[in-house]
Amino acid sequence: MSDAKRTRHGIAFVIRYRLRTSDGKWTQKAETLYGLSGKKAARAKLDERLRESENKAPEVTELTVERFSDDYWKPSLDRKQVKPSTRRSYESSLQQHILPRIGGLLLADVSPLHIEDLVRKTLSAGSSPKTVRNLVGLVQSIFSLAVDNDLIPRSPVRKKHKPKVTRREKPVWTPEQVRMIVQAVPAEYQTLFECAALTGVRAGELLGLRWKHVDFAKRTLQISESLWEGQLLDPKTEASIRIIPFGPALLATLNRQKQNSRHRLADDFVFPKSDGMPHNQDVLRRDILYPALDRLGIARSPRSSGFHSFRHSAATIVNQQTGNLKLVQRLLGHSNLGTTADVYTHTFTEAEREAAVALEQAIYGDLFSNVLETENKKSNAPAN
Repeated sequence: MSDAKRTRHGIAFVIRYRLRTSDGKWTQKAETLYGLSGKKAARAKLDERLRESENKAPEVTELTVERFSDDYWKPSLDRKQVKPSTRRSYESSLQQHILPRIGGLLLADVSPLHIEDLVRKTLSAGSSPKTVRNLVGLVQSIFSLAVDNDLIPRSPVRKKHKPKVTRREKPVWTPEQVRMIVQAVPAEYQTLFECAALTGVRAGELLGLRWKHVDFAKRTLQISESLWEGQLLDPKTEASIRIIPFGPALLATLNRQKQNSRHRLADDFVFPKSDGMPHNQDVLRRDILYPALDRLGIARSPRSSGFHSFRHSAATIVNQQTGNLKLVQRLLGHSNLGTTADVYTHTFTEAEREAAVALEQAIYGDLFSNVLETENKKSNAPAN
C-alpha cells in the first residue's frame, strides 16, 4: 500500500509491504519516497519492490548458520556434483559437531572465537586432530560460500584453527604376506582378493567391476565405475577413470573366475555373490579378511587394515620394483603425484639399506671397498 503526505521537502509517498524472512515468517517494511509524480508512480515503485523481494535472498541478519547451510550450502554441493558418500560424511559432521554448537547463531555473528570454541570442545570430546581438521575445512567451505555471496565480509575460520596432524605410517604388507593372506581366505573369495592384491584398485572399483570391463585379449581392466551401497557411481576422481594392464597370473585368475561363475554376461559383476548381486565391502572386511589376518597373526587395527592395505602394499611393491613413482600414480588413479608420494609409498628396511650403500659407494668411489672391508672386520671381531 502507499500513502501520500506533505513535508517541507514536498509531497512524499510512504510505501509499505511485507517480506518473508528465511524462517518463513513475515516482516514489515516501509520506505519514504520523494520526487514522484503521483500515486500511480508510487504504486509502480511498490510493485518494483515486491518483484525485487521475490528474487532477493533473505537478509543476512535473519540467516542462521543452519538455515544458510540448508538453503544455500547444501544445494551448492549439487552443482559441484559431490559424491553421495562424501555428502553423507558432511551431513554426519554437521549433525554431530557443527550445528549443535553454532547452528543457531546468526551467520554474521559467528566470530573466530566461536570456531576456536568448536575446535576445543570437539577435541576434548575425543575426536582425533585429523577429524577436527576435516571439520574445520567443512566449516570453512560453508563460510566461504557466504563470503562469495557478499553476505559476510570475511570468514571467521583462520589457519590457526586447524590442528596439526601427525602423519602415521599406513600398514603395508610384504609380498610374502600378501600371498599368505590370499591363500588364507576361503576358496570362493580368493580370486577377489587376488585381484585386489594385483591391481591396487579401491574396494568400490573392484566390486563394481563387470565383465564388459575386462579385455582378455589386451589383458586390461577398465576402471569406469565404483560401487557404493549398491549403487554404481563414477569413480572418485577424473584420474580414477583408467585402464589397468595385468599380467599372466591375473589373466589365469580371471579366466578361472569366469569359468566357475554362473554370471558371465557383459553387465554381470566379476565378483558377485551367489545371487549375482554385488558384495558389501564392510562384510568382506569384517567376516573374510579380518579372520584371515587373525589366523596368520598379522597385526591389524579396525580403521586401517582393510582393502586399502592391499592398495598401499601394491603401490609400495611397484615403487620398489620399478622406482617409477609416476607409474604408481597411474596404477592407483591419483590426480596428484604428491598424494602418491606422501601417502601410498613405503620403503622397507632392506630397500633403505641398499639406498644408503649406493650413496656411500657413489661418494667414496674406489675407497668404498676398503671402508666396507674395514667395517666388516670390525663387525666380525670377537666381543671383549
